[in-house]
Amino acid sequence: MDKQELAIINENYKSILAYETKTAQIITSKIIEKPELSAWMVLMPIVFILFIQRYQKYNESSKGFSAGYLYTKKIALETAYRIYNYEISREEASALVVEIVQKNPNAELTILNIYNQQIKEIKLLSEHYLALLATKKDSYNQMVVSHYQTEDNYLGFVNQLAETEKEVTKASTPTFKDVVEVSGIMEKVEKNLWELRFEEARKFFTQG
Repeated sequence: MDKQELAIINENYKSILAYETKTAQIITSKIIEKPELSAWMVLMPIVFILFIQRYQKYNESSKGFSAGYLYTKKIALETAYRIYNYEISREEASALVVEIVQKNPNAELTILNIYNQQIKEIKLLSEHYLALLATKKDSYNQMVVSHYQTEDNYLGFVNQLAETEKEVTKASTPTFKDVVEVSGIMEKVEKNLWELRFEEARKFFTQG
């Protein structure tokens, strides 16, 4: 691979990462309520201090939620990038993903199931990213249009991704104490993700 081709692939990598990061930010903003500052709060020190505490908690929660969403996406993208650059084979990549995700091979079955579902999601995303990198287009939407050709084809992938993400959620839910609250939050995440991706698909293939 010459320097020019490598430069293009590096830009493609950045475009995909930027897209996923933006998606994480959009979904986070829909799930976690941002505290609003009113003018009168500044005039009341105790209330203002409480606002600052809420805002700090909001920032921490937002960062944590966004990082959680991007966890599998970043591993998958890095894997696809290394496969595309012939740094590792697909077989080596599969073994490496297992090593990265499965932090404790001797964990209880509930945790091992989470690892397995995350690995399945990463495998699906790696193939998706690998295909996008191969298009060598300038932006994420151009890469999607170039590879999938039609909106229906792309929505087919979106459906697959949604199902794998649901399986990760289903595997993870039992590890939380307040299952009802977590289930409600994750249902909201899934709904917002689907609506966002569906609307994006329409725009991608309308605008080209």
